[in-house]
Amino acid sequence: MLEIASKMRTLCFPPRCVGCRTEIQENQCRGNRATVIHQHEHITSLLDSHWCDTCLRILVLQNPTTCWTCGAHLNRQSPLGRNCALCFKKNFRFTRAVSLGNYQGLLQKLVIRMKNQHDEPLTIQLGNLLANQLIDSELICDVDLITAVPTHWWRRFKRGFQAAELIAETIAHAGHLQFEPELLQCKRSTKKQGTLASTSRQKNVQNAFRVNPSVSLQDLSVLLVDDVMTTGATANEISRVLLKSGAEKVYVGVIARGARVS
Repeated sequence: MLEIASKMRTLCFPPRCVGCRTEIQENQCRGNRATVIHQHEHITSLLDSHWCDTCLRILVLQNPTTCWTCGAHLNRQSPLGRNCALCFKKNFRFTRAVSLGNYQGLLQKLVIRMKNQHDEPLTIQLGNLLANQLIDSELICDVDLITAVPTHWWRRFKRGFQAAELIAETIAHAGHLQFEPELLQCKRSTKKQGTLASTSRQKNVQNAFRVNPSVSLQDLSVLLVDDVMTTGATANEISRVLLKSGAEKVYVGVIARGARVS
């Protein structure tokens, strides 16, 4: 009965792509699955009636060359080993970062929509795609728990929605890992990093975060999740706090890397 009801629901209300909101045909869903699972065998149910061919190809099959350290998607292999031109002069405290793509084109539009319209279905599906990226990179195999970049309580109260936390929870569920939403706290209100010059961002977040003392991090590897990482100042400061509190390693997972590559 449940299977019949599901088919009737699909017939009456055809699935739409969470990205462009166009109607997805049944044969297109099969095409998506065949194309993408060949490249990313860990994608399973997230393809079912969630993305159209066009959006999925842009988001999943875009540039495969990435910076090992900062997660930027590059046009060519970096000659700087595990760093790229964007990060080789930066002393990041996190071990490695993985992103779904650079903050441009379709991904930029989706991130803006996700944050401004509080689009939870879109947020969850972007989280699933990032989870798959983390699995493919094998980074997630070294993770003990997952948490999200926190926001100040007043900003959280005004917005009523925190994309980073929902993304982190989605990844934890996909990777069968421990999710600690209360691990980090924002001690003071900070200015939005996107409104500041790169030189002011580090000062803006300095000493702005603390670790919940009730959670032991001793010798654990933490995956820190956010929606966008531009200069890496916030992720770097939180990584410093996590390491100081006993974490062995900090990894970063973001939907978009705010990088412009030539």
